[in-house]
Amino acid sequence: MHIDLDDVDRKILNALQSNGRVAFSEIANEIGVDEATVRYRVKKLKDAGVITKFTALLDPAKIGFPVTAVIMIKINPVLFDIASAEIAKLSETRHVFQSTGGYDVVAVVNTRDLGHLSDLRRRLELISGVSDVMVFATTKLLKIKPSFDL
Repeated sequence: MHIDLDDVDRKILNALQSNGRVAFSEIANEIGVDEATVRYRVKKLKDAGVITKFTALLDPAKIGFPVTAVIMIKINPVLFDIASAEIAKLSETRHVFQSTGGYDVVAVVNTRDLGHLSDLRRRLELISGVSDVMVFATTKLLKIKPSFDL
């Protein structure tokens, strides 16, 4: 469901996307509203599901997971829900999408090395309902943008 955001909501969200630890008082001063307004709006945005969580964005390579891959998976439709839930539970998966076209699921994963990636592929192939797994190891990060321009 789409949520209508006004200018104040957008400014608050932009500030939080830049720095999730910024003080509400600092946001209030920056956008020209009371701190209570910022607190109320953030609570409203959280309750509406616009803000889903506050978290730190980590560099996977610096924490021991330098290999990023995109994995495309075909799944038997009868077992889709069970198989896709199993894929989503894997610790290596960062993003799991249902997709259109020739593959049913697209997953973005991070692994320690190519051997770990190969092991992950084998584990995926053993999930009941999985009929094909296509792995694309990435070679260079060209863009990552976890925020939205509001």
